[in-house]
Amino acid sequence: MSTKETVSKNTTLSIVATALLGFAGILSETSMNVTFPTLQKVFGLPLSSLQWITTVYLLAVAISMTVSATLQQNVKEKSILNIALFLFTTGTILAFITNLFPIMIAGRVLQGLGTGIGMTLMFNLILERVPLSKIGTYMGIGGLIMSLAPAFGPTYGGFMIAHLPWQWIFIFILPVPVICFILNQRYMENSPKTVKRPFDIFAFSFLAVALTTSLLAITSLENGKVNWPYLVIFIVSLLGFIVRSLKTKAPFLDIRILKVPTVWLGLIPFFIYQFSNLGSNFIIPNFLIEAKGASSTLAGFALLPGTLLGALLAPLFGKFYDLKGPKPSLYIGNTLFASALAIMASLTQSLTVFSLALSYIIFTFGRNMAFNNTLAVSVSKLPQDKKADATAIFQMMQQFAGALGTAIASVLANTSSDLTQGVQRVFSLQLFLVLTIYIFFFNLFKQLNKS
Repeated sequence: MSTKETVSKNTTLSIVATALLGFAGILSETSMNVTFPTLQKVFGLPLSSLQWITTVYLLAVAISMTVSATLQQNVKEKSILNIALFLFTTGTILAFITNLFPIMIAGRVLQGLGTGIGMTLMFNLILERVPLSKIGTYMGIGGLIMSLAPAFGPTYGGFMIAHLPWQWIFIFILPVPVICFILNQRYMENSPKTVKRPFDIFAFSFLAVALTTSLLAITSLENGKVNWPYLVIFIVSLLGFIVRSLKTKAPFLDIRILKVPTVWLGLIPFFIYQFSNLGSNFIIPNFLIEAKGASSTLAGFALLPGTLLGALLAPLFGKFYDLKGPKPSLYIGNTLFASALAIMASLTQSLTVFSLALSYIIFTFGRNMAFNNTLAVSVSKLPQDKKADATAIFQMMQQFAGALGTAIASVLANTSSDLTQGVQRVFSLQLFLVLTIYIFFFNLFKQLNKS
């Protein structure tokens, strides 16, 4: 990490370039959630199948993030971002030229791979090139750029689906990677790569299979029974990854850092935040359209005030972290988040577009105040050479949590007597998980006080 208290223009604009790629990826994800009622007619598929448009994207992001630590040590930063931009742009083009569901899924996979590589590079740049006293602020700047995507995504998707063919959602995203490419070529500085890290294809394959089959096993619950082959493959592949990683001297993803208490005590809350966030982002627009009779534009707009205000305040949340330390940010943020979920879980039946929009403002404020700051404090005591691994693990689990949250929200919605009951079950589950975060935070700060 830099010992200087200033951050160069090149570093700042490099962080902006990677954050913009994250923005484009998240925009493509969140804008699709309001299109599912229309896409049911286009592809002739139920919601349980269409949710894979979101889930497979998030899964691809998670899988690509597992290789980021290896890329960081072996490949120049400018080349890493160029690879990410190529994958994302190719996937976006595939997604808008097709009416075939398998091609759409392939495009979403490529988009996810590119987004995952680019987003993790952003966090690595912040942790490696920004002084400790400014990390919260720069986490906030990156968070602001990326949080604008879920702010505008549902409204953008609802507007596009109402006025243009749905493929235009992807066409209007394409200028963003072009801007990223220009910033990358002009401002990204490559750091020296002294020690090369070998890439363990076997461990990577085990982990990719484990992540994929776990989601397949969960979504199979919609049929009322466990798919045992998926479950067995998940367990075997996960054990294979763990054994392989622990026996290898230079693993492609060093899971040994999970032995550090501050890492896993922060990772679990980080996981729960994204699980709840994307599960809600998936189910709320569909709930408003299908159960409340709202238009796709209005359903998308319900999420706009909260996500936009939360995004604009992200740098202030980071500054608050820098000035007051992590404890106020994490505890206040979690309390706001839990309060919003309590309101939505207890009043689901009577929720309207307006009351949901108000609740979602509190929801997003709380989540944004605690989310990235949880990552920052959890890895703050790690040696510099382990922070890339920690970032990769956190970002992988973030995306997997989003995919899992979306899949479970879909399962609960489709196995309930009606959509309203299913949505209430989603909010209730999320509330229970968020309340457990207090236990993890208490022990996290207890460990930090020891060090």
